[in-house]
Amino acid sequence: MSTFTAPASSEASVKPADLQGHLLIISPVEFKTGITTSLGEADAIEVNIVDLDTNEVHNSVLFFNVALKSSLKPNIGKQVLARIGQGVAKPGKSAPWILVNATENPADVEKATAYLAGNIVSAAAAIPTTELEVTPEIQALINKLGAKPF
Repeated sequence: MSTFTAPASSEASVKPADLQGHLLIISPVEFKTGITTSLGEADAIEVNIVDLDTNEVHNSVLFFNVALKSSLKPNIGKQVLARIGQGVAKPGKSAPWILVNATENPADVEKATAYLAGNIVSAAAAIPTTELEVTPEIQALINKLGAKPF
């Protein structure tokens, strides 16, 4: 049995339509210019996405859509909590993909916070406790996250 995996096809990449209505933590990584596409050169924003509805993580996704780029470019290095929806179509055009703010919905914020806290706790649990100095501040944070004390 081979230990190698075939490269993913471009069809394996997640698209806005695949994420429509899903609660997402989107981490904009970089605004890229001059990307060669079948339609010529274009700009895109590279993002990492956590789909909180499916628990899937999608890294290095490129969004070329103008509305998505505009919403995410000022937030490079931050985490955006949103759902992907569709805006109003202009005459003769498709409805654009847009981000719908999810930070105003307490249930969405709670779900995202729990996900992030779970990842922090999981990462802390992977550290051998014999090598970890637990200061009172760290223990207070661990207690706040609901982790088991060391």
